[in-house]
Amino acid sequence: MIGIFDSGVGGLTVASAIHQLAPRADILYFGDLANAPFGSKSSDELFCITMHAMQFLRSKGATEIVAACNSVSVSVIRPMTKAFGIQGTHVIEMVEPAARSLAKLNPKKILVIATEATVRSGIYLETFSVYGLKAEMMAIPKLATAIEEGESTDVIEQMIFPVVQQVIASKADTLVFGCTHYPFARPIFEKLFAEQNHPIRFFDPSIAVAEETIRMFDTKGSGLRKFFVSKSSSVFENAVQTFFGKSGVVEVLENSILQQ
Repeated sequence: MIGIFDSGVGGLTVASAIHQLAPRADILYFGDLANAPFGSKSSDELFCITMHAMQFLRSKGATEIVAACNSVSVSVIRPMTKAFGIQGTHVIEMVEPAARSLAKLNPKKILVIATEATVRSGIYLETFSVYGLKAEMMAIPKLATAIEEGESTDVIEQMIFPVVQQVIASKADTLVFGCTHYPFARPIFEKLFAEQNHPIRFFDPSIAVAEETIRMFDTKGSGLRKFFVSKSSSVFENAVQTFFGKSGVVEVLENSILQQ
């Protein structure tokens, strides 16, 4: 059974991509909304958050896990599997599958937009260099939170417009969504780049991660889908309904459960 976790709705882009490729895959999803956003957390905080998320998913029967959050990617996942003796749990993170997939496209200039934690870790630059890719990174500190809280299109557009201008100034030809929340704002990015008459290729790592999941994990299940959150959210529930229809039932957990 595949466990997927993120701070909230962002990881649903990964879960949806997996579901599209393997509709019979059994999926357990945990959105840790009580600790959102992950992108502004320290490394120590991210380590603890990730540990609890993975332990919770394992307690529910997950044997294979997708860390659907760039902020807790390799820099957190790798040391955790060693420190807590959970090597038996197979884990896929966001960055390396993205690098392998993007390398096949031969981009000329890459710009990665991400949270503060992801930019601070340098994980994209480090991993991309292994695949012969050079990139620049740019943090958008409040965008993930705005998406998570269901802010209006106008508010999100105001946040994105200066970023679009910087991307154009950098002459990047490929924009990487280095946060799983950001694809929710893709239509706004597309609109703004079109208005500036600037061609850009969007790269969503969620698709590469889904393809990696199909290759590496057992996706021949009964099509089970369960969604857990550590805090209630109408935005999350609506997103689950959008991606998974009426079968997407969300259970809100008590804090005591997460501490077990």
